[in-house]
Amino acid sequence: MVVTKKIFFILGTTFILLSNTMAEMLAPKTWTAKLLFNLYSQTSKNGAQVFDGLGNEDALVFEPMLFLSHQIDETTNLTLNAAIDIWTAESDTVLDGNTGQSGEGIGSQTRTSASLAYSKQVGNSIYTPRIAFSSEYDYKSFNAGLTWTGSFAEDNFTLTMSGQAFIDSVKKFDYVSELTTDFKDKRVYSFDTNASQLLTRNDIVSAGATVIFQEGTLESIRNSTLINGVRVAESLPKTRKRFAYYGQWVHAFNDELAASLKYRYYHDTWKLKANSIESSLRLSIFEEDGFLDLTYRFHDQSSVEYFARTLTTIPTHHTSDSDLEDFSSHRVGVHYGYELGPMKTMFMPIDNVYLTAGAYYYNRSNKLSYLTSQFGLGAVY
Repeated sequence: MVVTKKIFFILGTTFILLSNTMAEMLAPKTWTAKLLFNLYSQTSKNGAQVFDGLGNEDALVFEPMLFLSHQIDETTNLTLNAAIDIWTAESDTVLDGNTGQSGEGIGSQTRTSASLAYSKQVGNSIYTPRIAFSSEYDYKSFNAGLTWTGSFAEDNFTLTMSGQAFIDSVKKFDYVSELTTDFKDKRVYSFDTNASQLLTRNDIVSAGATVIFQEGTLESIRNSTLINGVRVAESLPKTRKRFAYYGQWVHAFNDELAASLKYRYYHDTWKLKANSIESSLRLSIFEEDGFLDLTYRFHDQSSVEYFARTLTTIPTHHTSDSDLEDFSSHRVGVHYGYELGPMKTMFMPIDNVYLTAGAYYYNRSNKLSYLTSQFGLGAVY
């Protein structure tokens, strides 16, 4: 498929088709590698779910990530992603992983994760099965999925359908024994469909829907509710059905400037409803060797029906999780990328080296905020 720089520019802005046409964008036998470093700093003193009642949800996360992609031939691609999260969280120090709140706190924690995806193009379709896992002290997950992408009308229209199944295990906290429990089962099934249409050389529209079914242990090990002055572990239903519908429009004003607007509506069987609007502006700079993304996102949601900061009686289901209460939020971000071009090393020649950097600030009305910074180094060889 012949793709102009302008169309590449639009696709880079929206990411609608980029991940699904990887096989067409890389030459056979090509390797792509990217090392990404994320630093996340969260501040909050208003978490009603924190056991000691002080509401401290401060957290610091460092996450190095490795992305590897190999174009086996013109129609086959193999992708491997791996990450290690290292973090400290003030709410975690309240509950010791072995001895409960009587201990000194669990201190820093780690999570390891990896995923493997295999993409095969057959005619106008691309099939992508994938497997992944993640593991930390109180949560383990194994998941597998399949994505199908079909291209129609001379590649002007694409339809994507995907499904994933998560076989998870989660620990809870026993406030009587002051110990964490054994792992308990949790299952998640996700289904997504998305359609995108290239209207003109300057415009792309897309729309989609996501359905998620959760069952099993849906509580968090760290969450509690204050009932008559006593902390009680949160109690949530064994099932949750979640639905999201979204649409996006992208317009390229010229070869150097494009903008996008995205809307998402969400609701679930716990009676949480949410609306999100996100806009972005992408500028091509340095004679198209670099880009600058500016983004803004507004989100507003209601609380789940079981939310309460304090209670006087014990209902069947209850939570004080600040993520499940009503709030509105704002997020602004800037992302920069630059291609350095080919480079010779002592090991091998590299076709292209590129740098990326970004920063995102988030603030919500229930007094939680975070700052995420990112730096990446990539190579094509």
